[in-house]
Amino acid sequence: MGLIENIKSFSEKEKLGTEKNGLLQSFLAKGFPTIKEEEWKYTSLKKIVANDFSVEGNGTTISENDIEKYTLGFEHKIIFLAGVLISKPNIEGVSISDFSDFETKNNDAISGLNSALAKKGFTIKVESNTIVESPIEILFFSNTKNDNFVQHRNKIVVGDNAQIKFVERIQNLSDAKCFVNHFTQISIGENANIEYNKIQDNSKNSILIDNMNIYQLQDANAIVNTLIFGGAFTRNTLNFEQNGSNCDSNMNGISILDNNQFADNHTFVDHKQPYCRSNEMYKGVYLGNSKGVFNGKIMVRPDAQKIDAFQSNNNLLLSENATIDSKPQLEIYADDVKCSHGCTIGQLDDNALFYMRSRGIRKKEAGAVLTYAFASEAVNNMSIPEVKKMAQKLIAKKLNVDLDFNL
Repeated sequence: MGLIENIKSFSEKEKLGTEKNGLLQSFLAKGFPTIKEEEWKYTSLKKIVANDFSVEGNGTTISENDIEKYTLGFEHKIIFLAGVLISKPNIEGVSISDFSDFETKNNDAISGLNSALAKKGFTIKVESNTIVESPIEILFFSNTKNDNFVQHRNKIVVGDNAQIKFVERIQNLSDAKCFVNHFTQISIGENANIEYNKIQDNSKNSILIDNMNIYQLQDANAIVNTLIFGGAFTRNTLNFEQNGSNCDSNMNGISILDNNQFADNHTFVDHKQPYCRSNEMYKGVYLGNSKGVFNGKIMVRPDAQKIDAFQSNNNLLLSENATIDSKPQLEIYADDVKCSHGCTIGQLDDNALFYMRSRGIRKKEAGAVLTYAFASEAVNNMSIPEVKKMAQKLIAKKLNVDLDFNL
């Protein structure tokens, strides 16, 4: 059986309520998105959904060594095993609990499926005026023996004037295929600040569809950094909705892929109020038979005057077989704005390579240094030193060289 049939069987056993069953039936009527849909034009799920994934597999145990291997060593850690919360910190002004259902705008069929089936994830509430100095690590581990399809559904509410940072990692510890449908909703109060870092360096059999919706009130500031190095298939959809004036929405992304890896970054910034800003910078490096997709859209509503929006997608193709599809977009209905977007696709500069080799640097290391320099602009926008250091290590690992210098 394929994944659709397994979802049907699972839902029949679970006996979903009326609302959730309605969401599921809506999904089953449409099925998984196909390349006939504009938002999935360059991203095919056909081979993935043909797999016989079980729905909601259970984990066994996890060792301290596993945790230490994948943690960045922060004081505060939230740890999940197969979607079940097994450890959480006590932080003044912050409440952390496991899954609690909530309504949201379903952007597509996969988000609707998550709404229908999800029973695992977290709920975090940050009280107004709370400042958390140390980042909070969120670790999702999976170690099932069978190929499985799991749903995570998360909610974060940040009160007025609060400040908080997160570092999230989803990690498959087994050789089984793991397909994660991950949804996070973040509501940010007035004059609040949040930074969310996603480290996506999963195993070669891992598949991730990650949807994040962020809602901002007046003077709210949000930063999302995405590092994609591992996994067979990754799709990130990041939606910002600015519901107050003087908001800042910032996105930085780095993808370094090889072999047959695939990564798709979708962004949408909805400027609904005046005097707001958005800045997105996505860098991609593609080797082997890898493929990348970038689809970014900036929307400026009629009443959203004085908007300052910037969007950039820059890519390096380091193999004849690597490909990238890039589609930056502006949709503007206001007349007093400053908006720009752009895309570049190219290779390493031969003159720069020749210069470095003439100074005694081997070709491999010279290429790695130039590649790191290309990606460093996005890395330098990240505020957490430990995340920067990890980015450097992962870049060196992907390029199979030793980059022995500090960020």
